[in-house]
Amino acid sequence: MNFGEVLSKAWKVVWKHKILWLFGILAGCGAAGSGGNGGGRGSSTISSQFQSGNWDGFDSMMSPAHPRLTEFFRTLSDIPAGAWVAIGVGIFLAVIVFSVLFLMLGTLGITGVVKGASMADEAGEDEKRLSLKAVFAGLKPSYWKVFLFNLGYQIAGFIVGLMLVLPIILLAVFTCGFGLLLLIPVSWFISQMVIFTTVTMVEEELSIFKAISRAWQVLKKNVGNVILMSLILGLGQMIVGLLLALPVFVSFVPLLINGIATSFETLTTGLVITGILLLITIPVTILLSGVLKAYVWGAWTLTYRRLVAGDVTEPEVLSPQETEEKAD
Repeated sequence: MNFGEVLSKAWKVVWKHKILWLFGILAGCGAAGSGGNGGGRGSSTISSQFQSGNWDGFDSMMSPAHPRLTEFFRTLSDIPAGAWVAIGVGIFLAVIVFSVLFLMLGTLGITGVVKGASMADEAGEDEKRLSLKAVFAGLKPSYWKVFLFNLGYQIAGFIVGLMLVLPIILLAVFTCGFGLLLLIPVSWFISQMVIFTTVTMVEEELSIFKAISRAWQVLKKNVGNVILMSLILGLGQMIVGLLLALPVFVSFVPLLINGIATSFETLTTGLVITGILLLITIPVTILLSGVLKAYVWGAWTLTYRRLVAGDVTEPEVLSPQETEEKAD
């Protein structure tokens, strides 16, 4: 496979058909996130103060200069337990709703980029730019299949992750951390199967399970090419991602300088400058991240198309006698 042709063609497609930038931005909505459990000890300390009704220890934690904050936590302790349960259930349902919403938007973005890159590759460089209507019409037959596949993958990943927490910890402890290296190829394989299955459902309009089987066949026959392409795209995406995040971090420099200069007594000037810089850098970063996402998925789409196009079964060579028997 000609890697240079795929990479350059993917960039030409993304640059010419700028509607794919929009789908790339939406594709970022489906990125998996992670959250930590930081602050657990602090919350348990406050909770124990609430339950015991002993405010002496809690008040000693608060500065005398913040009586309103102390009064706020006193007010929280008066809220009935049933209200806290209702709030917790509401937050949980809100998280579920927004998670599904973001997954739907992410699926729309991914299917749009894959279908758009495929349409652009078939049309050639002389054709006019793709329209939103054309791409949307092309992705509709595959959208819900990709969404259900991603939803099932997220749920299965969450359940399996919970089941493997203890084994992974034991593996890390008994192998001094080296056993975790085994997770790298497993993680790569799962990620690549998800990519190829998604592209297969959009490109060939197969059902979910047929697409998984087809993706496995393509990956198995072309594992060397896929590994090399994943290294190229992975390294490039990491470098560009760091460069895109750099302006956002730099935006906080005025706030830090202001804090150091005033011994953190007043941060008004730094906050204003940092706020203005963030208003400029964040939209630009989101746009460029969408372009990057569109390019990566476009490159994988073209890679899949090239691998499938090169997977041609050689014609069966028959002897003259076998030819006559087959003709009869």
